[in-house]
Amino acid sequence: MEFLHELSCANCGASIQADAIMDGVAACRYCGATFRVPASLTPEPALGDLLLGADFRDPELRGWKTFNPDQWELRPGSPAELWANFPASDRIHPILRTPGPIDDFDLGVSIRFIEGAYDYISAGFEVRANDDGDYVIQISAQGTFRVGWHNKLEWGGELVNWAEHPALRKELGADNRLRVMMRADLLRVYVNGVLATSLHDARFGFGFARLVIAPGTKSPVTAAFADLQLRETKPR
Repeated sequence: MEFLHELSCANCGASIQADAIMDGVAACRYCGATFRVPASLTPEPALGDLLLGADFRDPELRGWKTFNPDQWELRPGSPAELWANFPASDRIHPILRTPGPIDDFDLGVSIRFIEGAYDYISAGFEVRANDDGDYVIQISAQGTFRVGWHNKLEWGGELVNWAEHPALRKELGADNRLRVMMRADLLRVYVNGVLATSLHDARFGFGFARLVIAPGTKSPVTAAFADLQLRETKPR
């Protein structure tokens, strides 16, 4: 079974469809980057080796631990997507998780907000999650992002409070690519291929990585996820 597309964007890691390649040049539908297609159809050096991908055509989602399976479904397409539908709440809900803890990583996913209270819905990652807490990185339908942390089961605080970013698309249904890289205590967040923040924080050294969604308290939320990839970080 083929689990991943053959070519990924050299800038943000999203999969490149065949109809986006003309005369040996590929164009990414997420970040807008264009680059020449390598003869070997392998990623450019900016991307590390693929450690774990999610094939949203495979109902078993091999390699991932799943949560709340009654709240999401897999939909075929190009790309295939996981559609999550959660009721209104003030919680951050896990959908998928790595099978074991990881330390350094390069993690990316494409997100589309389909329905929900525009001012409240968000989604993203919880990373280095362990018994002491985790980091949480989210983007919203309003074109904002944040980086925070949990202390065990409670909200700990903000490293980057909700901030607008011009690279994020605000319309419901629009594609946005979130990429989070961690090496030792360095954390970097990219949105649609553009660096959003880079900071150092040594609070958590390793743990699980989770794909998460937050509906907010005003209405249910529906969001679609695609091209979930966990990769090695490239050497300095």
